[in-house]
Amino acid sequence: MELIKSRALQYATVSCASTSHEESLDAIVPDTFPDIETICCALGSLEIREKLVQTDRVMVSGNIRGTLVYKGEQGGPLCALDSTIPFAALVEARGCKGQDLVFVKGSLHRLEGRMLNPRKFTLRAQFGLETQVCAPKEYEVCQGIRNGEEEGMQALTQTFSFESALSMKEKGFSLHEDVRQKSPEGSTGDKALRTCCKLVTEDIRVISGKVMLRGSAQGEALLLRQSTGAMEKESFSIPYSQIVELEGAEEGDTAQVEYSVKNCACNLSSDEEGPFLSWDIAADVMVSIHRPVQYEVLMDAFSTKGGCTLQQEPLDLPLARCEREASAEMRATLSPPEQADALLDWSASVKSCGAIGKEGVAHGEVCVNLLCMTGDGQPMQYDQVVSWEGHFPPMEGEDCLCQCDISGLSLKWADGACQLTGPVAFHLTGQSGKPVRQVVDCQMDENAPAPARPKASLILRRAEGGETVWLLAKSFRTSPGDIMAANHLETGGALEKGQLVMIPFQR
Repeated sequence: MELIKSRALQYATVSCASTSHEESLDAIVPDTFPDIETICCALGSLEIREKLVQTDRVMVSGNIRGTLVYKGEQGGPLCALDSTIPFAALVEARGCKGQDLVFVKGSLHRLEGRMLNPRKFTLRAQFGLETQVCAPKEYEVCQGIRNGEEEGMQALTQTFSFESALSMKEKGFSLHEDVRQKSPEGSTGDKALRTCCKLVTEDIRVISGKVMLRGSAQGEALLLRQSTGAMEKESFSIPYSQIVELEGAEEGDTAQVEYSVKNCACNLSSDEEGPFLSWDIAADVMVSIHRPVQYEVLMDAFSTKGGCTLQQEPLDLPLARCEREASAEMRATLSPPEQADALLDWSASVKSCGAIGKEGVAHGEVCVNLLCMTGDGQPMQYDQVVSWEGHFPPMEGEDCLCQCDISGLSLKWADGACQLTGPVAFHLTGQSGKPVRQVVDCQMDENAPAPARPKASLILRRAEGGETVWLLAKSFRTSPGDIMAANHLETGGALEKGQLVMIPFQR
């Protein structure tokens, strides 16, 4: 007697974490800039430069590129002073190793500037990192028993659908594009205070060994106009296409795509046709190939001729995924300072997002940054964190992956107060069933007494609640197939309570 075993190799998530970090920098005002009278705001963006997987942790390094906007003591237009805050963040990732695949997304939640003296200031940044570590893993599936007839072995197997991530690959790519400024006020002396973009997939095609992506990079820059001292936005949309080679990919497979914008920067230039923005975007794309597979899993076993010892363990192979789309309605009142007279610009970023699948509850926090104008025409900054909660039909298991989209939020300014409203759409991914336990070892127990046999070759018994053909056969040490044949049953599932069942015994 031996167990029938097969092996499955697929990519699995080793660690997944969302962490918050802080960094600060003290800097001196250059001699070419006037003294600081009042700091108006600090704006910037996050740049990921390097990521390194170590044992049980991931090191992520990069820069916060910040711009301090202030009013000089000598009057005149606003001053915009660039500073770079380097960071090196350690993220705990238990179980990961140096050769594993790591994917990191970052977002800048808040950048605050404070004056220490007229020639010195400090910048403090709060940012978040989403770190996912994946690695190929071999799974062993026990599917049945071979050559067990002599010992009278009976096996219970069940077919399960599993989500198989056959291959996974990360690819870095960059976009370079010159985009003409739309505003007639534009000039090469303008200053980019803040830049941001997102990558939107418009088409995915899986062919033999390759995944073809087509989409666009969409974003904007907040500019400080040299000619007027006003702040204006310039938006852009840059098309892109990428081919990611993935071993084992076949037509008909499902490709999942995630992007991480590592850097989004622009330089201001001009030619005979006028000023334009030269955009430089660096990004990573993570592509994984998924294909549903089915396995017969050995759930239980017994012998009709003697005792046997079973060892059962959880089967870690992920079950087929259950995906849900839901949304929560955001209604939050923001309270900027009284001196804020009008709204210039605003931005929002996801600080946290999670869900409890069994309870059907999703929740998260959003960081909102307001750039306002005071009554005397000076910009000022205000930040606030707001919470949201949504509900969805419960899913199996306590934990599930929750990703939220806040692009539908809108901000309304009225009488010095702001109303943040709109849908928070969230996508939920969990398992479609309870964890599976499989038999991993089965040995005959020579010291166990032989099963007691009734004198009759057939007995009648009324089924109790929750009983199945398998449970009856195991209790009476007889064949489930014989019970099904004697009672003309097509399946060995649950029996009706009180149902009269004939239990035959072989002599």
